[in-house]
Amino acid sequence: MNIHKKLLSSITNADDYLQFFIGFIMLIIAAILTWQTLLAIPGMLSLEHYLDGTLIVIHDVMLIMIVLELLWTIITYLQEHTIPLEPFLFVGIISSVRKMLLIGAQMSLHEDLSSLAAAQFQLNELIVHGGLILTLIGSLVLIRWSKTWRLREEMSVDKYKAKESI
Repeated sequence: MNIHKKLLSSITNADDYLQFFIGFIMLIIAAILTWQTLLAIPGMLSLEHYLDGTLIVIHDVMLIMIVLELLWTIITYLQEHTIPLEPFLFVGIISSVRKMLLIGAQMSLHEDLSSLAAAQFQLNELIVHGGLILTLIGSLVLIRWSKTWRLREEMSVDKYKAKESI
């Protein structure tokens, strides 16, 4: 039994060190992306590249948000040794919104939509991502509702136990 506990402790410690390392890498990635986004902002100011620059900045900001949500998941894991579901839902929502913005921009700026099939494909893609966003938001609401419900249930059990002890 003693060797089992030592091995488990060693594996847990190694996992924590790897999580710290991955978290540090995610932080560096977020910093680099932020710096690149700040460098892209002056490109937005020129009239000929205004729309492209704006799309790049929005795209990069949403990517930074995704990286930070993943970093927050690592931080939560290191603090509580549990993996929360909510950050992954946020990443899914942000990714789908990002994709919808990209499709919308392509439809309005760059793509020649003379082909009915191409336009229909992009509209279908928008519908799928919109449905995915609604599903993920519904999941997020259910998770938060279940936490509230579980907390209320625990409080009512505690009140019941307190009344029994009197």
